[in-house]
Amino acid sequence: MSETDTSDFTSEQPASETRPPPKVATGGALPYGTEARIASIEAHVDHMRDDLGDMRRDFRDMTKTIMSAGNDVRELDDRVSSLPGKGWMFTAMLLFTAIICAVIIYLEQIRDYIGVLPPTSSVP
Repeated sequence: MSETDTSDFTSEQPASETRPPPKVATGGALPYGTEARIASIEAHVDHMRDDLGDMRRDFRDMTKTIMSAGNDVRELDDRVSSLPGKGWMFTAMLLFTAIICAVIIYLEQIRDYIGVLPPTSSVP
């Protein structure tokens, strides 16, 4: 870098942007304005502590809610596992189909046994 390039970094700030040095009180006390800053920081810390306490309470409530939801899911799983499976439905449909087919195949024998005559067709 040339000397002109470094002059931007080394030049001092204008007088309007510089801060006056802190005034030190006599007797080893804190610099002027420090007590107000410390009080402000303490207030912020108190608010942060309150917010943290609220977050802890919310977290405990959320944990209880999640645990109760887990219990509800386990209960639902137990109830679903006790429901009948698809096997009984397949067996019932197969039996019903077999009965219908048997009735259709043996319809003439059933009519003769009961004594019902088949309808006559009138052909002119």
